[in-house]
Amino acid sequence: MFNRDPQKAEARAAQRAERRASREAQRDAQREAREALREWRADHPAETQLKQAAFMHPWATSECGITTFGPIAGGRAEFFNADAHKGWTATRLVAGVATLGVSAAATGRKNKGAAAINVTFGNGNVQSWNVKPDRNELAAANRYVTAFNALAAQLAAEQK
Repeated sequence: MFNRDPQKAEARAAQRAERRASREAQRDAQREAREALREWRADHPAETQLKQAAFMHPWATSECGITTFGPIAGGRAEFFNADAHKGWTATRLVAGVATLGVSAAATGRKNKGAAAINVTFGNGNVQSWNVKPDRNELAAANRYVTAFNALAAQLAAEQK
């Protein structure tokens, strides 16, 4: 019915076996890397806190103490909160009174003040991010800075 070349069939079977072995080796390497990272994070809980605080934010997260901007060891983070809050402006209050509260309900309060995170990484790279003056954002920024400094101190102590 079909004339198959046994040599080609064997070559294809060998290629499939080689690809299968390659995929299994990659899966094993990924599994080992995940396990090593899990063990490292168990010894360094501040990195997990750092990752949780940076969730849904553009702030740098780390893997084994290394970020895309540089190492955490030897770094320092600072949180600047220059009276960041939400408040009513005079224009919005007047518009709210003039429209019997309709425009005030639609526009809401305006962000006032400023807050920022300034991070200096171990390689001297400096990065800063603005923080929205929202209570949850400010709390997350504070947790991020605390976790970053704790992880940097732990890594510095381990290097000594």
